[in-house]
Parts: sequence; C-alpha cells; structure tokens
Amino acid sequence: MSQSARRITLDILAKRIPPGAHGGFVRLDERDRALVTELVSGTQRWKRFLDFYIAGFSHRPLDKVSPEVLNALRLGTYQLLFMGLPDYAAVSSVVGTLRARSHRGFVNGVLRAMARNLGHVELPSLDDCPEKYAGIRYSFPDWIVRRYFERFGMEAALSLLKVQNHPPPVTLRINGAKTERGLLLEKLRDAGLPAEPGKLGISIKVAGGRRVSEFPGYTEGLFAVQNEAAMIATMVLGPEHGDVVWDMCAAPGGKTMHIAELVSGTGFVVASDIDEHRTGLIGESKQRLGFDNVSTVVLDATHADKAAQALRSAGLPVCFDKVLVDAPCSGLGVIGKHPDIKWMRRESDIPAMAIRQSLLLDTAARFLKPGGALVYSTCTLTREENEEVWRRFLDTHKGFVPANEAITFDDGVTVFEMENGCGYLLPHIHGTDGFFIAKALKGQG
Repeated sequence: MSQSARRITLDILAKRIPPGAHGGFVRLDERDRALVTELVSGTQRWKRFLDFYIAGFSHRPLDKVSPEVLNALRLGTYQLLFMGLPDYAAVSSVVGTLRARSHRGFVNGVLRAMARNLGHVELPSLDDCPEKYAGIRYSFPDWIVRRYFERFGMEAALSLLKVQNHPPPVTLRINGAKTERGLLLEKLRDAGLPAEPGKLGISIKVAGGRRVSEFPGYTEGLFAVQNEAAMIATMVLGPEHGDVVWDMCAAPGGKTMHIAELVSGTGFVVASDIDEHRTGLIGESKQRLGFDNVSTVVLDATHADKAAQALRSAGLPVCFDKVLVDAPCSGLGVIGKHPDIKWMRRESDIPAMAIRQSLLLDTAARFLKPGGALVYSTCTLTREENEEVWRRFLDTHKGFVPANEAITFDDGVTVFEMENGCGYLLPHIHGTDGFFIAKALKGQG
C-alpha cells in the first residue's frame, strides 16, 4: 500500500466522508482503492473495540489524544488484529503517515507494546457485565446495545450485533424487463464473479470487492443494486399493471424502478424526494434501466399543501392507487453496510425522526384513492419509528384497515410475516437488512 494511500485513509477518517468522496481516492490504483476502503470501513466498524485495546497500552487518556493520532492508532490496531500484518509492517506503515514527528514516538510505542501483548487483553465478563461486554466485543455504542437487549433478549441481541459486524455481499435485483436470473447469473460467473442465486427469485448475491459499475450487464441496465428487504417492501405494496403509484421518499430509486417494472407500460410512477441531487440519481437509474413510465419531482412531503402544489406544477397526478412511504430514519437496520451509523447517529435523534415520519404518512393518506394501498417502511429497528408511528397513524386515520402479507423465501422455510398490518425483517433471522414494513388499505367511505 502506497504512502499516499495511507495518508488518504487518515484524511477520509478525519473528514468522516465516504472514500469515493475524496478527490485523491479516485486517482489511486485498484489495489490501493480496495485497501483504503477496507481500512476505512474496518476502522469505523470496530472503533470501540480498537479503542479498548489502545487504552490498555496508552499512558495518555484517549480523550487527550489528538484525532489524527488516535485515528493512526486505530489503523495500526486494526491491521494488527484483523489483517494479520506482521508487527513491523503494521507499525511502520502507520507511523510513517504522521506529519508531525513529535507524535511518531508515542504511536510507535503504543503499537509495539500492543503487538507484544495481544493475547493479554481481557474483555469485561459476559456473565457479570453482558451489555458492557457486548458493546466492546462487537463495537457498538451503549444505547444501541441496551435497546437490542431490551427488545430481543441477550441471546438474539448478541446474534444481531455479530451479524451487523459483517458487511453483506452485494445484492442485485434483476431487471425483468431485460433479462432473466439464470442468464444474468451465467454472465456474471463468466466474468469471474462469485455470483449465487439470492433468497428471492429476483435476486442475486455477489461477493468480492469489484465495483458494481464494472459488473457485466450494468451499463445495459440488466440489474439494480438492492437489498432483498427493500424488494420485499415493494412486493408487499403489490403494484399491478396500470397502477398510478407515488414513491414518496424515493432516492436513489431502487424501489421506484422495481415498481415501474411491476406496473408495466400501462402504469405510472411518481418518484419524489426532498433532495435535488438525490432525486437526480433516480433519473440516472431510470435511463440506465430503461423505464419511461417514471417522473421525478423535488418536494417536501411533510407539507401536504406544498406537495400538492409541486405535483400540480410538474403536471403530475395528485391521486394515487398506491403510495410507498420508505421514510428517512435512524438506519439501525443497515449498520452492516454503513458502520459509521453507529457513531453518527444519536439516540436523541429518534423523536424528531418519528415526528417527520408521521407527517409523511399524513400526506400519503391524503393523496391515496379510496380502496388504495399504503405501505410504510423504514430500515431501522426502533419502536418509536416503527410500531409507535404506525399505531399513531391508524389511531388518527380511522378509514385505514391494516393488511397482512406473507412472503416465503426461496428456501421454502424462511418467511416474512405481518401481524396487525406490520412486521420486521431482521439480519440475524432473514439474512437481509433490518426493515420494518407496514401496510393498510384505505376504506371506500
């Protein structure tokens, strides 16, 4: 790994940005890009665990260590613990990245002491302090661990934490308008990619570190990148030929394109989002996948009157057969793909998100036709954003009746089931992102 790549890694960690957002990253060769991505992701994923190790060998409290030095220590510790680098390589590679020579001796001393004593670090006892043990061992903040323990019990919580520390393979949804799963599988395997059938008839799993844009069939629009949980949300919505559907919080457009395929050329999809840039991504997907029955619009759906004005100004419908509200949320269900969520999200963020989610549902109810279907989904696991938001909606919109769906995975055993109009997909049970999905039908009266 080049010295410039190591410095870019530290810079990305300092700025808390995705690797691809760093100007220097795109100029690295493929091998260095892969290593930078692993180091950034791994250091973010295991930050608390790494800090526990570092604290055991540092004579300075970690809150007195500068961010640059602490990130360098984390990188070195990650390479020692998870990448199997020889001691000298892990230490020298990190020490050399530090611009201030005054910090190099401290970092060198900590890492060399750690390398000599890796087997002598003891975690808190699972029996005596299960939540503390879990927080350090699986590198999660206390508030998430506490919620998982309260919600799922200790055994299931530990399974969930463990699963969320393993980045999932890339999941593709075939574009049924252009190909079949068997044909795409063959194309991917012929290109040397380890592709296997997914858990649904429309999904494919691909392991490995190649960029999706380099997969065969990408340019031709033969597939979209989408987790199976998101596919199931669309399946629960049940778009049919001729339906006019509003995908309310649509960016980057994975569910939009799935809906567009299911409603066929006779149906129509309005895809909206509050963010102009992200709405533009929907347009790019539309072009690549080849769907001309999708229109995009930038709007804030928390304000129903303003949303109506924006739809009319764009010449779009204001009455829909089906509405999907895949609401912005705390994102605890997708930590496996986005480990930075652990540290960026705060428990105090949740109440404001729940208020916003309720406003989105209020707007959806207003624009849905009598007899139409509404699906509410999130990629999080908190009751406040899920069951409580949904219960509040049903309590204040008496014309809506909960609807239950059941979807069996291809193994014939795993099932997503809804009760009282809602249900969860869980990483440690279903092998998908964590998702909450709820459905209700609007009465005719």
